[in-house]
Amino acid sequence: MKSIVIYFSESGNTKKAAEYIAEQTKSDIERLSPVKPYPKDYDKLVEVSGDELDNDVYPEIKNQISFDNYDTIYLGYPTWYHQAPMIIHSFFDKFDLKNKTVIPFTTTYSSPFSESEPFIKKMVINKGIELKRGFRANSNSEINKYFSK
Repeated sequence: MKSIVIYFSESGNTKKAAEYIAEQTKSDIERLSPVKPYPKDYDKLVEVSGDELDNDVYPEIKNQISFDNYDTIYLGYPTWYHQAPMIIHSFFDKFDLKNKTVIPFTTTYSSPFSESEPFIKKMVINKGIELKRGFRANSNSEINKYFSK
């Protein structure tokens, strides 16, 4: 079986980390895309993402991804409001990941991975997913440190 890196990125930081992880792990890679794109303007992005969180809105995902040939999923996201963006909730709702291993990683300069971890743990409850220890992926050296353990 193979692995895949699934990531959501708006600024490009998570994309960069995802590409490096895919290269290091020889994984396939795919960006999660919302049906309705987020605003490019930062202030509007903050408003929209805050509204999603406040109103428990799970944005619809455009991608159709088959996980049949994968056993491990590296899941990357930026930390927004101390947790994963709402599209990550959508990801766990849309795709059947039963019997898959998920390794989350986040890009955030102000928070450790442990800040968003409880939210990810809640998303996988009763879904038959093995959630592995996640990590912060702000740099290649942080990523390498995770894989050297």
